[in-house]
Amino acid sequence: MKKTLTTDPPLKPIIEPRDYVPPSLEGLERLAWIMDRALKIPGTPIRVGLDSVLGLLPIGGDVLTGIIQAGIVLVAMTRYKVPKPIAARMVTNVLLDIAVGSIPFVGDVFDTFFKANTRNIHLLHQVAEQRMQHKHVATAPSILYLVGIAGAFFGILALLFLGFVTAVAWLVNKPLF
Repeated sequence: MKKTLTTDPPLKPIIEPRDYVPPSLEGLERLAWIMDRALKIPGTPIRVGLDSVLGLLPIGGDVLTGIIQAGIVLVAMTRYKVPKPIAARMVTNVLLDIAVGSIPFVGDVFDTFFKANTRNIHLLHQVAEQRMQHKHVATAPSILYLVGIAGAFFGILALLFLGFVTAVAWLVNKPLF
């Protein structure tokens, strides 16, 4: 009797139940899970991650999580070569998360329900599935496009950080009475 070679079974997904998770996406999925859904709020079905927890720190926490989110997007753009429209949607998710997340109280609630990293991983999965089905997916974004996106993103992060430093300086120098 002849034996046939079989491939290893697909790895278990981290984000959502799927039939197959490309092994190369596992690290990004794990990072998105840690950032968006690693902790469960007791007594509720709501899950939060480091994005929500660090978001409790005024502005500085959102800058820190924004840097991690930027890393996920940059990996998607450079390593996985997502098309420009998908990259723009990913950057929009991150910028929306940072901008609204930096508003006290409102941003904390927003971070609990708006999972930018998970949304971006879903977009990356859509591109991967299209490529697996041999559908046409646009090629990698140009270097100028990457520099422009990164410049806009880090410019907004710098403005948020500058606002945080200005607010702290104002609070330190403000007389109590």
